Amino acid sequence: MRRPVSALAPLLFGLTLAGCAGPEVMADRNLANTAWIAETIDGSPVRADARSTLRFFDRQLAGGSLGCNAYSTTYFTDNGLRFGAIAATRKACGPEVMQQEQRFSAVLDATRSVSRADDAIVLIDADGKPRARLVPLKS
Repeated sequence: MRRPVSALAPLLFGLTLAGCAGPEVMADRNLANTAWIAETIDGSPVRADARSTLRFFDRQLAGGSLGCNAYSTTYFTDNGLRFGAIAATRKACGPEVMQQEQRFSAVLDATRSVSRADDAIVLIDADGKPRARLVPLKS
């Protein structure tokens, strides 16, 4: 008679190893009190005149600039990284700046995990697609 548990052991071991091979997931303690500026959004460089930023505060709060408007949100790191509803000001800027703002907002909505890439972080969507690369924001 076969034991089902022994048949599953190699599979479970393989899944455990596969889980370790993924991108380095950053824990909450690594994000709190950090500030970032978008370098690329969906593979395109950001405009020099529109700073899309992301600041992680303690108590799961985040915010910054979408490119034209200031925003605030919550963030959760229990299973990767995701953001809550975004509350933004309603200032109007030029069409190209507003387009970047909409793209950055869409990235925040789609984010499900974050990984380190050298000195940058990469926001990744549910399909595992890198959506934005952010570098440290220097004051």
